[in-house]
Amino acid sequence: MLILPAVIIGSAICAANPGYAEVVDKIAIVVNDEIICDSEIEGMLVPVYDKFKTVYSGEALMAKLEDARQKAVERLIEDRLVLSEAKKQNITVDDREVEEKVADAKRRFGSQEVFEEALASQRLTLKELKGRYREQIMTRKMMDMKVGSTISITPVEVNNYYNNHLDDFSQEEALKLRNILIRVKEGTDINKALELAREISGKLKEGGDFSELASSYSEGPGAQEGGLMGYVKRGDLLPEIEKAVFNMNEGEVSDVIQTSLGYHIFKIDEKRPARTLTLNEARRDVEEALYREKTNEKVKGWIEGLKKNAYIAFK
Repeated sequence: MLILPAVIIGSAICAANPGYAEVVDKIAIVVNDEIICDSEIEGMLVPVYDKFKTVYSGEALMAKLEDARQKAVERLIEDRLVLSEAKKQNITVDDREVEEKVADAKRRFGSQEVFEEALASQRLTLKELKGRYREQIMTRKMMDMKVGSTISITPVEVNNYYNNHLDDFSQEEALKLRNILIRVKEGTDINKALELAREISGKLKEGGDFSELASSYSEGPGAQEGGLMGYVKRGDLLPEIEKAVFNMNEGEVSDVIQTSLGYHIFKIDEKRPARTLTLNEARRDVEEALYREKTNEKVKGWIEGLKKNAYIAFK
């Protein structure tokens, strides 16, 4: 699963469907002078949630998720401790290093459009992404100072790790959606909202431009961007919407769909089938994961020392 910062490149997702969730971020943990936001923790957990919910249910699922959350929190705290130490050591990162990392991310996403979609879906701006890359590079340099050149990763190790963690490199089926939403507000005439939705549906069937009509009428997410919602997966949408759109073809426009929010019309811009990244596509992430495993073992004692002398507060 390709994800920006905190997970692979860092992270800042606030789970859920980009347009149908109101997000209120807040500070979850303070580590020395560094902070960890709720969104960052949730961002790390999104792919874990998606994976676990297909395997576990009920109490077993809750226990697995709680365990995953604790591990994510521990990792983020350790990252912040190392970052804090890197700043004390005046470790610097120049703009060229950050730009190279951004360029690499764009290559991995395949196109500028998909890259921007990923940023939007994770509620990241390019400036924020660069800031996270800068911190990530500082952390890596600090770790390198501690372990020197003693870490080596062989092609066999890369191959074995990839084959043993194929689930980590899978992409779920996804749809690139546009939407038009006519809300039914409290105290308003529901029939007028339905009448307007049907009128728009009629214009679309006569060849009307979806983006233009979304910009003119929609009260839903991405209205000013032609109703663009970006990529959504199963579980991101209301059940009645998911049932309809995942049975549609690319380019198809839905009939009017009623939900508790109002009346919706959807268009499928693109259907992206489920797939697993090739080893070449996943190689950098595999190498990062192996580097982290080996480095953590070597610097375990040092990080424990940082923890003992750190200010760590859960909010």
